[in-house]
Amino acid sequence: MSTILVTRPIDEASATAEKLEAMGHTVIIAPMISIDPVSFQIPKDDRSLIVTSKNGARHGLANIGNKARPIFAVAEETAAEARNLGFTNVAVGPGTVRQLMPMLLECGIAEKRKYAYLCGNNISYDISSALKAEGIDSVNVTTYQSRPLRAFSAGVQEAMEEGEIDIALFYSPRTATTFEETAAEYGRSDWLNKIDAVALSTRVKEQLIGPWKSVRYAIMPTEKSVMALIEDMTR
Repeated sequence: MSTILVTRPIDEASATAEKLEAMGHTVIIAPMISIDPVSFQIPKDDRSLIVTSKNGARHGLANIGNKARPIFAVAEETAAEARNLGFTNVAVGPGTVRQLMPMLLECGIAEKRKYAYLCGNNISYDISSALKAEGIDSVNVTTYQSRPLRAFSAGVQEAMEEGEIDIALFYSPRTATTFEETAAEYGRSDWLNKIDAVALSTRVKEQLIGPWKSVRYAIMPTEKSVMALIEDMTR
């Protein structure tokens, strides 16, 4: 089996590590982003809520008392996080923010909905602006902040120096960029030569521009597809 480096924030990394270890792999966790909650004003009840990540659901929905409030979630993992918090009216869209747009537009126009997007301080696609351009009322509500962690632990450095890491996993463009920039700051982009990079999506893959042994991406932007790709790579 393989040694796999997981670069997700620590909470998500731990869950991913459990799945990989169950498949027989050795896992090293090297979070490249820290996620911290921030104070925010809960949107009024007349707004349906948009969540596009587990962090958006976890930090944005925790203090909302009306569990019947309409939630529009990107992908099943985000929807599951909302359901775990007790929400019962959760609509699930495809695996990316842009792919959720048709559902939001249809409901926004037909049902005259207003939206609040529960997001982080860094957003890759401003869905509220896109909805406003179509005449639909939507606001962004920042519920958490992410900051890059530009350092490798001594253990991670040693594992890369010794060529012990077979695969590095990247679930977001920001983690991919931060990892490569950190390696460059150490003056050791050559560490990447022996590692196969695996990206959650084509958008993440596009940020992996370093001298990797190979760069691959999941057929669908879901963790299930990532695990299937790794299983195929390590047979």
